[in-house]
Amino acid sequence: MFNNPLNLIGTILIIAAIALSVMPFLRPKLFRRQDIVLIIVYFIAGFILFFTDRWYGKELIQFNLILLTISAIFYTFESIRLRSKNPQQ
Repeated sequence: MFNNPLNLIGTILIIAAIALSVMPFLRPKLFRRQDIVLIIVYFIAGFILFFTDRWYGKELIQFNLILLTISAIFYTFESIRLRSKNPQQ
């Protein structure tokens, strides 16, 4: 299942999408409409990375995908953290 490191990244993105989609039920004040776009992008990117083995075969592209995934997840958690400190709107 995790014979390719991209499968693990895909799994992490899918878990992040599920966690972000549970947010309106746990903390509705922290959820914004732009989070729906992040959920959709995380699901699409996660399923592409999870189910395809040879789409991203080159090492440089894999490294760029890893960096992009880390920065996207960091942006999401940082945005939620800042919203929890200053809940306006």
